[in-house]
Amino acid sequence: MTTKKLYYENLYAQEFDAAIVNLKNNPDGTCEIILNQTLFYPGGGGQPCDLGFIDGVEVINVCEDAEENIIHVLKNSLPENLNHVHGVINWERRFEHMQQHLGQHLFSAMLHKLHGLHTARMRIENDNVSLDTDFQIDLNTILEAEAAANEIVWQNLPVEIIFPSMDEIKLHARKMPAAKAVPPIRIVKVGEADYVPCCGTHVNSTGQVGLIKIISFENHKGGSRIYLRCGRAAYRWLNDLWHEVKDVENELVCGDFNITEKILNLKNQIHELKINAENLTQHFLTPLAENLISSAEISGDYKIIAHVMENSSQDDAKALSKILTANNNVIALIAAENSDGAFLMFSTNKDDKKIDVRNIFKQTISQLNGKGGGASFSAQGYCKIDNVEILNNALLNAKTFFEKLVQL
Repeated sequence: MTTKKLYYENLYAQEFDAAIVNLKNNPDGTCEIILNQTLFYPGGGGQPCDLGFIDGVEVINVCEDAEENIIHVLKNSLPENLNHVHGVINWERRFEHMQQHLGQHLFSAMLHKLHGLHTARMRIENDNVSLDTDFQIDLNTILEAEAAANEIVWQNLPVEIIFPSMDEIKLHARKMPAAKAVPPIRIVKVGEADYVPCCGTHVNSTGQVGLIKIISFENHKGGSRIYLRCGRAAYRWLNDLWHEVKDVENELVCGDFNITEKILNLKNQIHELKINAENLTQHFLTPLAENLISSAEISGDYKIIAHVMENSSQDDAKALSKILTANNNVIALIAAENSDGAFLMFSTNKDDKKIDVRNIFKQTISQLNGKGGGASFSAQGYCKIDNVEILNNALLNAKTFFEKLVQL
């Protein structure tokens, strides 16, 4: 005896009564129960299972065995002498899955109709539907399919479940059933818009999908992965986005359609301020750089400069290194220390092909329990230090290594 699938007979039913076919209380305190009939959808084809309660005990998973029995996994055990139970599904979760699943059907149908693109797989997870295509597609193609799918939503077409002959399926289906599928094949038909084999649950008219909204897309395994939301999930996302936009508007003191212009203006201002700040930093650091160079001894053909900048930033260290290595035959070992830790930068002139700073830098940053890397002429990283003396000693040790290196 296989479980009677009430979720196919009445998609909008939320409660049911059933007789117990098998009940097993597990050592971990959970319970597995098979009923003669159920409203709990077991999941499949990318759609998650239903959740809810059986006799007040939380259902944490639902699956189907090889004999097509529906196994309900309960969080806690049930009395083993029970004969009948009352089940209640989490209707909000089920309804949103129905919206999301049909919305995905419509979007995939429009991708196929307009561009001949096939959906390889789909998955509903939390508020998102993700679907994969075998070919990479661009934003305009995606938005065109989104617009067409929403037009189908607003036409409020009926959704039919039919079991046609295999000849009819071959003639009309957007994709063929899985090779292991055995007739009768369940087809979800949406007017003239879509005709596809599917075992999932769907709302009974396209209007109940409400809205289909693309969230993002990315390249994935040679094709594209598209993320969309439908129905209530789309509404929640748009509502959250609306609040974000309003917060931005209030901060920028602008209207709904002036945000981009305002941000571009701010970016330009920030760019100018950054240039001014770099010029000022260079102006104030140039005397220090000149003093470091003039006081440095020559080792081989190089002046090796080790210097710790206390209470300074990463940008300060980079600026000083840039000034120093503008000179040929200078190896700059610079550290900037502040309350967050220390930034180290070992560098030479970019055109110097004789010195590779990476090995000695890696040894130094490793001894300081930090991390970093870079190119042959410039390596950088971060570390935490207890005091500046440790940092000074690390740079002096690195300087000694470079002095030996340039003598080779």
